[in-house]
Amino acid sequence: MKTIAQKAFILTMAAIMALPAIAADELTQVPSKQKRTGIKDYTVGILKAATVGMEFRLKAGVAIGGTSPLPIPLNIQEVKGFDPHLNLNIEAEFVQDFNGPIGFSTGLRLETKGMTTNARVENYSMSMVDGGQEVSGVWWGMVETQVNNSYLTLPVLFLWKPSPRWDLKIGPYGSFVMRRQFSGKVYDGYLREGSPIGEKIEFKDGAYANYDFSHEISRWDWGLQLAADWRAFPHLLVGLDFTWGMKDMFKKDFETIAFNMYPIYLRLNFGYAF
Repeated sequence: MKTIAQKAFILTMAAIMALPAIAADELTQVPSKQKRTGIKDYTVGILKAATVGMEFRLKAGVAIGGTSPLPIPLNIQEVKGFDPHLNLNIEAEFVQDFNGPIGFSTGLRLETKGMTTNARVENYSMSMVDGGQEVSGVWWGMVETQVNNSYLTLPVLFLWKPSPRWDLKIGPYGSFVMRRQFSGKVYDGYLREGSPIGEKIEFKDGAYANYDFSHEISRWDWGLQLAADWRAFPHLLVGLDFTWGMKDMFKKDFETIAFNMYPIYLRLNFGYAF
């Protein structure tokens, strides 16, 4: 059975590969006089939607970013490696224009947000499994973290059209977390069990211990979204979205990680306007 990420990847690749063919087909069907305008709606469906100022769009894209504390705490000494993952998304968007440059947009977006990081830390609160037993305390050494979450997101955005080709949007979004993963391992260091002066447990010469805080991730997330869409052809759009989570990704009663973590991502998308 294909995972959500695999299905989203197939849909994204299909949408991207279809863009040149769709664009060419639209341009061949539009009279030469209308081709020069490049931004008007020509189909009956588009004209009907235009009478009420409403437009429906399908989008697919990729995002890069990460989940990070803000500001970076002092006990994270150095980030040794960062892999942003291939984060895919698909979205159905409704745009309402109030007979002028002002409007709003909303819809539903299925998206993934993930990354892998390696960092050297000190005095870092940690709970891990070593030899089948869970031990907790304060860690000095390397931490590898993998985040791989899937979200169903509802944005509600204020829209401004500075020109017929451009849409600029800003507003809040809310997300339900469908798949949760925040796990990894610690290595090349030592744990002081219980407190900074507790018993020392060393991990050297390739030894490591695993940790998994996936079930401590909150099911709900919310934040701010900034977006810009450019109408490249009468029906085809290219856009950039920036999303900044404003809520700590972990549950309120989770205390092992002593600082808040926020998902921050930049998304490139391609859309078709009906």
